Amino acid sequence: MLAAAGLALDPAGRTATRDGVPLDLTSREVAVLEYLLRHKGHVVSKTELLEHCWDVNFDGEPAVVEVLMHRLRRKIERPGRPPAIQTVRSEGYIIRDQA
Repeated sequence: MLAAAGLALDPAGRTATRDGVPLDLTSREVAVLEYLLRHKGHVVSKTELLEHCWDVNFDGEPAVVEVLMHRLRRKIERPGRPPAIQTVRSEGYIIRDQA
């Protein structure tokens, strides 16, 4: 089980929760969330996410990461809670180990 910032992910079962509430995520969203949780506390670049969460033959634009992050944030964020996934301008994304 991977956990941080109120998020919990079971990589084997491919299931995730935020504050105990189940999340309905696509397989790609689960892959990105898993990668971020495995690297919590560290900034992960778009390039790194593309290399580890997309097919090796993917030849699209890095903006696809931004689109996915927008969808993922809409699914996991909760009113009154700090954002679980933060953007570090010009660097990438980070999940800090805080609830």
